[in-house]
Amino acid sequence: MVYREKKVGEIRQIELLKKLQDTVLDREHISVNEEFLMTRLLAEKLQDAKYKPDVIFAVCPGGAMIAEWLSRRFLGNRLAPIPVLLLNMVPHQKKESTIEMIHIGVDENWVAKPPGLSNDSKVLVVNDISRTSHTMDKAISYVISSLQVPIQNIQTAILICSKQLPIDAKPTYYVAMTSKHVHFDWKTYDQ
Repeated sequence: MVYREKKVGEIRQIELLKKLQDTVLDREHISVNEEFLMTRLLAEKLQDAKYKPDVIFAVCPGGAMIAEWLSRRFLGNRLAPIPVLLLNMVPHQKKESTIEMIHIGVDENWVAKPPGLSNDSKVLVVNDISRTSHTMDKAISYVISSLQVPIQNIQTAILICSKQLPIDAKPTYYVAMTSKHVHFDWKTYDQ
């Protein structure tokens, strides 16, 4: 009896995931629960590709929850999690000719140097959304140059990416592609 109830529950979850996938494809607002379910869909794509990273780099703040869910729930488990390292992204102002530009970069003061990261380590860099790919590009450049990880060992995973991204900037794995300006519940700030 318990087995049958568990199987029915799993079927119901799969049906809900399929509905969610159809629903989020062109939404502007994503709740935390939907973000969790999207992370599950992302994990399924990674599992279907038989890709299991040795370490996950979370582009913060957006990738932190996703990295933890992948590490402790979907790709690893709470007793054997995949190590997660944070890449805190901060804006830097630069004056280029007469125009002041804001660039994003990794705050190197807050990056832990991963022990045991070798040239053959499989690295997954995750974020919640990619609108222009600038943040992800900076994160990948940091992992390559500062941590000496070969580019061929790096995969990227994002929940939502913009349809305007050039083909070479698209993540390896993603759940939805949209032309809308998406915002997440936890990122909504009271003004």
